[in-house]
Parts: sequence; C-alpha cells; structure tokens
Amino acid sequence: MTRPDWLPELVSVNGDWSSILARLYAIFTADFKDQTCTFQGSAVEWDQRITSGDNYEAGFWHLTTKTDRRSGDRLFDPRRAERLPWCSPTIRNSSHAAVKAWEYLESGNRRRVYLWLDEWDYVVILEKRTREHTVRHFLVTAFHVDGDSTRRSLSRKYTERQRS
Repeated sequence: MTRPDWLPELVSVNGDWSSILARLYAIFTADFKDQTCTFQGSAVEWDQRITSGDNYEAGFWHLTTKTDRRSGDRLFDPRRAERLPWCSPTIRNSSHAAVKAWEYLESGNRRRVYLWLDEWDYVVILEKRTREHTVRHFLVTAFHVDGDSTRRSLSRKYTERQRS
C-alpha cells in the first residue's frame, strides 16, 4: 500500500538533546496546543499535567518516551519520537483505508479506541470517556509497533473488537 498523502515524513531525532526536544515539542504544540485535534467530531483531550521540575506535559512525554521495564522510568524512544508528526494526522484521518480503527473493552471497563497504521507499524490509542452525557476521547499514547508480540496483541484485539 502506498503511504497516504496526509501522513508526513518522519522527523529527525538526530542532534543534541535540546535541539531534538525543541523540534519535537514544536510539532506537539502545533498539532495539539495551537489547534484542536478532533476525533469523530469531538476534541481529543490529552494529559496536560506537568510534573514538578519538568517543563513539558505528560501527554507530550507519552508520545516520545516509553517506560523502561527495569527502572520504571520513562526513557526517550527514538522510533516513537520520530513518528510524532503522524499522531494528529492519524487521528484526523481515522476513516481512511490505511487506518484500522476499532473500539476495544479493556480490563477495568476502559473503552479504548485503536487507530493502527499496520502497514507502517504505528498505533494511536485513545480512551473513550463519557462526562456530563458527552462522549470524549483522551489521548493515551501512540507508538511505533516494534515487535511481533505487540503486532499479535493488536491483531487479536482487532479480531475481538467491539461490533456496534
């Protein structure tokens, strides 16, 4: 399948840390802070908390870092970060044929929406929430699918997806 014209090029994650961070945060700001990213007609919310001693929102870190299994710390993930420009366009173009989009009921009765560019190994995960009788979507994370076990898990969830 040809890459959709709405899917931007990867961003370079080469250079010194401050330049990389500035480049990535500029994309995040343009896509989520300066304009409203929408999914199915509603604004996509994201984690705007800033932890003590940090300058960036948790929502930004969830799109550029991953949790280290040993330490539990969030560490920079170059493959995830270079695909940051894909997050908002994937959400906005979720009905495109290149995006496998489905809802899945996770443990704890959490309703997640998966937007998977399986041909390009990228997935965006939103959580469907109802507040004051209004459905909202919260950006949980997005990442490069880099292993067979993750692909199998996504495929299983796609097969078992909610059918409405």
